[in-house]
Amino acid sequence: MPVPGEPGRYPRPRATDVLRRALALASVVARAGLEPRADEPEAAAMHRRMLDWLRVTGLQAALEPAEAALVGLPLGSLSDVAMVDASWRAEGIHVLAWALDRHAPVPHDRMVDPDDVAWTLGFLDNAAPERLHDAALRGDREIDTFLARQLALHWRLREYSLRPGPMDFAAVVANGGWARLDIDDADLIDDDLAIDGVRIDRADDAQLARCTSIAAERHRAANWLAGADSIYSSVENIT
Repeated sequence: MPVPGEPGRYPRPRATDVLRRALALASVVARAGLEPRADEPEAAAMHRRMLDWLRVTGLQAALEPAEAALVGLPLGSLSDVAMVDASWRAEGIHVLAWALDRHAPVPHDRMVDPDDVAWTLGFLDNAAPERLHDAALRGDREIDTFLARQLALHWRLREYSLRPGPMDFAAVVANGGWARLDIDDADLIDDDLAIDGVRIDRADDAQLARCTSIAAERHRAANWLAGADSIYSSVENIT
């Protein structure tokens, strides 16, 4: 079982960096959300509005090259795989919004509503650049505790995919040198991880896949907050 070490090799991002990254990810997720509506005039208008907003606010520069290419693709040209992958970035936005104290935590087995998160950050607001300097982050200790929790959740889901069956998850974490497992009792059944109200070994494949994708994206965002890498997409998670 991996043991979380020091937060990271890179300096932790500043609050302004976190908000810029969150707004960049919101653009990626929004572009993915427009793809199923490619034939609708309203979707085309929203796409133009988003591209104009990125240009006018200067937030285009916050996009990584691959993100900028994806966001700029004409509607109807995004592959199904790219659309799904981009949609999952909403879970990372949630973590960054939580770190900025703009959104409450979402349970590990519940997907985030991307619209609910994006609007709290100032997505498509032309005044967003002026508000960057008002951003403030939670303390390092709180972020590191959150990271330890994401690591534990992600590890349990990946471990289950390799060796299915119940375990005393709480005891493994407590005895493995990890930080305190900061999850509610409602997240455990018989001392193992619960998914949608059942113990992990009783969840179906779709539930497991959904929660593993949630965990991977949230773990990546938490690692980035702790300085795992200066480039968001380059953050490596346990596999």
